[in-house]
Amino acid sequence: MDDDQSVPPVVLLVDDDETARFLHRQALEPAGFEIVEAEDGAAALEAFAITMPDIVVLDVLMPEMDGFAVCQAIRAMPRGRNTPILMATGLDDVSSINRAYLVGATDFIVKPISCLVLPHKIRYMLRAYHLAEAERIAGLGNFLWMPRSPLIECSSEMLSVFGMGNSPAPQSVRTLLRHVFSTDRAMLIRAVRGAFEGSRIQLDHRIVTPLGEVRTLSLRAEVVGADGAPRYLQGSYQDITARKRIECELMTARDEAQAGNAAKSKFLADMIHELHGPLNAILNCSELITNQVFGPIYEHRYIELAKKIWTSGHGILSILIHGSTIAQLEAERFELTFERLDLCEVARSTLAEFEQRDWGVDKEVFFETDGEQLTVDADRRAVQQMLLKLLSNTVLFSPARTAIRVSVTRTDNGYLRVSIADTGIGTTAAEAGTGVRPFGQIDGGFPTGSGGEGLGVSIVSKLIEYHGGRLTVVSLPQKGTQISLDFPAARLTEKISGSRNAADISNSLSGGERTAPDTTITIDQHLESATSILSVQ
Repeated sequence: MDDDQSVPPVVLLVDDDETARFLHRQALEPAGFEIVEAEDGAAALEAFAITMPDIVVLDVLMPEMDGFAVCQAIRAMPRGRNTPILMATGLDDVSSINRAYLVGATDFIVKPISCLVLPHKIRYMLRAYHLAEAERIAGLGNFLWMPRSPLIECSSEMLSVFGMGNSPAPQSVRTLLRHVFSTDRAMLIRAVRGAFEGSRIQLDHRIVTPLGEVRTLSLRAEVVGADGAPRYLQGSYQDITARKRIECELMTARDEAQAGNAAKSKFLADMIHELHGPLNAILNCSELITNQVFGPIYEHRYIELAKKIWTSGHGILSILIHGSTIAQLEAERFELTFERLDLCEVARSTLAEFEQRDWGVDKEVFFETDGEQLTVDADRRAVQQMLLKLLSNTVLFSPARTAIRVSVTRTDNGYLRVSIADTGIGTTAAEAGTGVRPFGQIDGGFPTGSGGEGLGVSIVSKLIEYHGGRLTVVSLPQKGTQISLDFPAARLTEKISGSRNAADISNSLSGGERTAPDTTITIDQHLESATSILSVQ
C-alpha cells in the first residue's frame, strides 16, 4: 500500500478464533487497511465473492473446511487467480509449507502473528503483487544474473515471455541462449560483455519459444553493485512482437504508398507530355480557322465553333499545366529563382495585369499598404502566379462587380502579408481545407464547371511553403473570404539568388528541415464575426 493511496486496500481476515481476528483488526485498521472478517471457510468464500479483497490473510486450521481447501477454492474463482493469499499457521513443518504453496498460497506467516510485523508484511506483498501485475500487463519480465553463474534468476513473467511456463525459477544460461535466434546470439553476447565494461544494454532480438513461436523481445539491462560487493547483471525483457509487426506493416504500407505516388507522378508527367503535342495542334488549327488565314469563311457558325474549340482547348491546357506544376512541386523538382523583391511593386504590377484580363474587367479592386517598400526574397514569377491564381479564385466564388481588397502589410511576428479579401459566398472551415488540397473543389452553388480543376489554391499553398511562408484562409459563409500569404521579410545580411529546386530553397529559407503544415486559429479584423477559420502553414 502506498502512503498516498486514496482508496484503502481491503484485507479479508479468515480465522475461526475471534480473539485473533480482533487483534489483527486492531493492528491493520490504524495502518490504513479496510477489514472484512470471516469465521470459517464457507463464509470466507462468500465474503471473497462479494468484496473482492486486495489480499487474504487465511488461517490453516479451521473446522469443516481448512485453509488449504479455501485457498484452492479461491484460486478457482474468476478474481481469485492472482489475489495475494497469506497463509497463517502454527504448523512449522516443511510439508505444510510446501502444501500451502502447492494449493496457491503467495506466502506464509507463522502464528502467533506479530501485530507489529503484520501491516508491513501485507504492504510488502501488495507492492510485489502490483509490480507483478504491471509486469504482466506490459509483458515485462525481470532477471538477475551473477557473472560466472550457470543460472539466471528469472521472474515468472520473464519465463512467460520466453514461453517457458509462469512460475519463477532459476534457468540455465545455456538453455535461454539456445532460444535466441542464432543470428542474434553473437550480438547479445557482445552486449552483455559491454555491460560489464560499463555500457548499458538496449537491444531488441528474436527468440524461438519451445513451441516454435518466433517472438521479438526488448532487452534493457545494466550491471549494478556497490564498491567491494559482487557485481551482477540486472534487467528486464519485454515482448514487443506485436509492436514490431505493426511497425513492419506500417513501413511496408509507407513504401507501397511512396511507390504508388512515384508511379502516379510518372504517369501524370508522361500523360501531360503526350497530350501537349496534339493539344497544341488543335489550338493552332482552331486559331487559324478563327482568323480565316486561308481565306474567308462565309458560314460564321464555323468560326464560332472554332472559337469554342480554342476556348475548350485552352481549358484543357490549363489543367495540364497545373497538373504538371503540382506534380513537380510534390516531387520537389520545381525550379525557383530567388531575388530581392519589393512586394508592393509586384502586387501593383500583378493587379494591373489582372484588370486587363477578361475575368478581371468587371471587378473593382482596392489596393492598400502600410509601407512604400516591403522587401522579400522570392521568385518574381512565382509570386505573380500566386496572386493571379488567388485573384482568379476570388472571381470564381464572388458575384460580378464584387469589390476585391488587396493589401500588403507587416505582421506582428515579422512576416510580410499579402491579403486578398472579397465579400462573396464564403465557405466553411471544412470546405476551405478541401480547397487547399490538390483537386479539392468547393461547391459554391455556381453552375457546373465554374469551379476550376481544384489545383490553383493547392499550388499557391505549395509555392508559399517553399518560400518559407504560409497560406491562411479566413472565411464565413455568405460573408466573404480572405486569403493571405505570409512571406518572411528579406534578410539584411544575405541575398538569395540563383535557380534551385523547391526543397533546397525551402530548407534555406527555414534554416533547416522543412516541417509539415500545421493548423492554427486566427481572427481577421476584416471579418470579425468569422467562425470558420483554416490556417495552413
